[in-house]
Amino acid sequence: MSIQDSFNDNDGVLNTMGHMAAINQRNNLIAQQKEQAAAIRQQTKALEEKNRIEADRAKLERQRLEIERQRLRAEEMERDMRKYQAEHLKQLRNLMADSFSALDRLEKIRPAN
Repeated sequence: MSIQDSFNDNDGVLNTMGHMAAINQRNNLIAQQKEQAAAIRQQTKALEEKNRIEADRAKLERQRLEIERQRLRAEEMERDMRKYQAEHLKQLRNLMADSFSALDRLEKIRPAN
């Protein structure tokens, strides 16, 4: 074997080793990208779950606010009803007082038997 043949063999081995190193580096890069993609998918799932929980909380808060609004409306209606009843009771008392006053006047002017 000549020196030239040795150089050619060594050159072939170095080329093969270079190709193998490039393939290995590419495979390592692909593995890193797969790991990053898996981590991103995990983060995405976590964010989606967090968003779902927040949406549920917002829905519950809307329901709570609607119930609170209804409670306040019911209290307002109760206050209005009490005012209405108080006003009518006042009118009824005034009417009764006027009626008794009129009866008293009638008894005073009616001839005694």
